[in-house]
Amino acid sequence: MRRFFLLTSSKFINYDEIGIITRFIVGAMMLSHNLRKDVCTYIIFDNKVCIIFEGKSMKNVRPDEKSILGILKSGLLRIDSKKESRILPGVIARKIIVEDFLNNLPSPKFFYSSTHGKTEKLGENFSMIFGYPKIENLCILLKNFVPFKIGKTDLYPDQLVVIINNKIDKGEL
Repeated sequence: MRRFFLLTSSKFINYDEIGIITRFIVGAMMLSHNLRKDVCTYIIFDNKVCIIFEGKSMKNVRPDEKSILGILKSGLLRIDSKKESRILPGVIARKIIVEDFLNNLPSPKFFYSSTHGKTEKLGENFSMIFGYPKIENLCILLKNFVPFKIGKTDLYPDQLVVIINNKIDKGEL
């Protein structure tokens, strides 16, 4: 199971930067005309709310930015009154304690770093953390994670997740 995580802020919901978050979800979950059944995508807002997209059980999720934005807003609104809420089949919002959540992930665990790290063979089972804007300052949360780097230029998470999926599909990562 490929697990992609994006640590971000809920303040981006009302800004143009939301496109990076919605494209991250689409890039992680979608093939040209189908869903990736072997992928789970986690959007973690403010280190306390997680919206989970499970490829194997996801239904009725349209890949356009406006629909995804509606799902994210709905998840953030519903979770205020509950610990967990189902938004759509395969899409769940959950309150979390980010330290416990990240420490309990199955290995191998990686985080994207534009400054250091190496490119490793990922295989089909891994957890990969991205941050938007950046996560290098969250060292305490990522102590059990291996830094991972792709290329020499810094890319946005929505671009990176597509590159990683394509390279894994081709057997290059």
